[in-house]
Amino acid sequence: MPTAQQSISSSDAHPLPLAHYRLFDSHDLDEAREFVGRVFCPHELATLRPGAQLDACHHSVPLHRDASLNYVQYGPAVRIEPGYLGRFYLLQIPLRGGSTVRCGGQVLESHALMASLPSPTEPLSMRWHDDSPQFIVKIERDALHQRLSALLQAPVQQPLVFNLGVDLAQPALMGMASFIAYLRSAVETHAFLLGHPVLAEQAESHLLTSLLLSTRHNYSTALAAGTAAPGSAPVVLPRAVKRAQEFMHSRLELPITLAEVCTHVGVSARALQQSFAQCTGKSPMAFLREMRLDAVRVALLQPTTAERAPQVSDIAARYGFLHLGHFAEGYRKRFGETPSETRMGNRQPRH
Repeated sequence: MPTAQQSISSSDAHPLPLAHYRLFDSHDLDEAREFVGRVFCPHELATLRPGAQLDACHHSVPLHRDASLNYVQYGPAVRIEPGYLGRFYLLQIPLRGGSTVRCGGQVLESHALMASLPSPTEPLSMRWHDDSPQFIVKIERDALHQRLSALLQAPVQQPLVFNLGVDLAQPALMGMASFIAYLRSAVETHAFLLGHPVLAEQAESHLLTSLLLSTRHNYSTALAAGTAAPGSAPVVLPRAVKRAQEFMHSRLELPITLAEVCTHVGVSARALQQSFAQCTGKSPMAFLREMRLDAVRVALLQPTTAERAPQVSDIAARYGFLHLGHFAEGYRKRFGETPSETRMGNRQPRH
């Protein structure tokens, strides 16, 4: 029976991973650097052997809004210098060969059973060995921080920094590895996942939660203890509050009333309001409003060009904000800037 990681890998007898989602293939170093940089970030790229001919390609498919699956190969050994990733995390799984990865003060020899997970606030430098293609999961930083905040039931005060090495042979990580293998299979076989936004959103949410709960990072102890940060008091949410928050999170784009939340949870409106006030200092619907504002911000922070950018009003309406004046006021109060300022600060140049 194949292991979870073996199901991620491919052999020479089969098509390359994500072959239907090819972005480019090239022997030109500058072209490879430019195309890969469009999906990830600007970086330095050089072969480690003078005169070595590149055999590069990049396949990429978005899962929903905040994660994408990628296959990248270069052929000969290369040096990759992204510096700071900035807006996203990368889970990098060598399908064969390996790489030397330096991120902040951590150094890792990565191979098929030892993935790397560099953090965007730490400087990154990599050496991919000869014939070392990698399957890469890209996750937006703000979305992962938002999911972490929901799990902690508290704001994320410090940047989320992962242990660089992710040992896929560990039992605690096999579930996550198997799920990534399932996602790859679903998109490669044109399964119904990508054609159903609700299913894709749930799959993406599960991926983010699994990553946070399965891997080691600077919030792992706090998550296990139910605290917002090391040394803080335990946060023990009543079952009704936790179920209500999970229900609301799964329906951010759908109309929802307090009565529907109470029916789902099985408590009265007064009881739920009292529990929310004690745990969060807010009413259930005020808490839902903040979750939706957070979701709007994540959408506005998605890299885009002016030509392809959805209107702020369309994004706001998607999450139930139909009165733009009230929406803009609430957004500015929560984030200290207008939605348009968030969008302009994230606008990507045309290519």
